[in-house]
Amino acid sequence: MTDLERKLAEALRGQAGEVAPNLDAAWAEQQRRQRRPSRRRRAAVWGAPLAAVLAVLTSVLLATNLNTAQSPGPEPAARQGQELVLARPLLSLRLNSAGELKALTDFVGQTNTWTSYASQALDDTGRPVFCIEALPKGATHGGPESYFGVESPSCVPVSGSPVNAGYIGKNGGPLPAGKAVFLVDRAVHVLRLYDAAGDLSQGKLITSMNSGQVFLADVNPDSPPVRFEVS
Repeated sequence: MTDLERKLAEALRGQAGEVAPNLDAAWAEQQRRQRRPSRRRRAAVWGAPLAAVLAVLTSVLLATNLNTAQSPGPEPAARQGQELVLARPLLSLRLNSAGELKALTDFVGQTNTWTSYASQALDDTGRPVFCIEALPKGATHGGPESYFGVESPSCVPVSGSPVNAGYIGKNGGPLPAGKAVFLVDRAVHVLRLYDAAGDLSQGKLITSMNSGQVFLADVNPDSPPVRFEVS
């Protein structure tokens, strides 16, 4: 081969290298593109689980709001039951007839130990009343030695409510502070009492009378019952 032919051959090989593709580089680029997910595919991979989570949260929120709207929840204790309305005690009431005394509880006075009694009576107009009085412990009837303050006996009119009558004890009264007594219908087996804060006191059945049953309860002296439930 002459020098001219050799130079021509080298020139042709150089031009061929510039035109021919670099197969190794092309193959590497193709592999890199396959390993790297496209932006659209990456968005789909992240977007699908996120959409599912949002759908679940939305369903839970809607269900919670629906249940809350349909079920307002239990009534606060301060509003449970019925309003307890008691007639004001009548002092020095003239009684036409009085029933049997029913012992309620003992308490200590300034000089003696006393017993609180309940009785049912009729006033001089024939109206039924529920009376509370205090007698010395062991005594069964009144007399000069049975005098206790100016509020014994205290009588309250009998109504037609499930709680027919009641008396809240107090210092100097025929029933001591911290006690309350109620005359309720004979059909009542349970008496629950609530003060203004919703605190519960449970009545205890003590005895029966002509107009119903007598329940005695321990109550907060500073917060008397204002509502009641019966069953």
